[in-house]
Amino acid sequence: MTDKEFEFQYALGTLSYDDLLKIASRSLSKYILTTLSKDEDRDVRKWVALNPYTPINVLIELSYDKNWIVRYWLADNPLLPKEVLIRLSRDSRISARQIHRIKRYPKV
Repeated sequence: MTDKEFEFQYALGTLSYDDLLKIASRSLSKYILTTLSKDEDRDVRKWVALNPYTPINVLIELSYDKNWIVRYWLADNPLLPKEVLIRLSRDSRISARQIHRIKRYPKV
């Protein structure tokens, strides 16, 4: 799906929930991933957070997501900057997962 096709279908609301999840998890397009990172559904944002092609600036924005589940799954993205991961490790809802990932990094 091209960016234009996505933009058109997304604006019309013709993409199903399953389509959105699939696109969020598999897309290589920075435009599509950036757009879906602002979707109202937390599961769509979660899959954007997990997608290894999501731009770093979008990952950083998602680290402030209002929904802790998005932040929780964000820790599994290997491109997440170390500083963001350390900050997220202080979140009581997600700290166990974050601490596991932080151990992969050398001492700060």
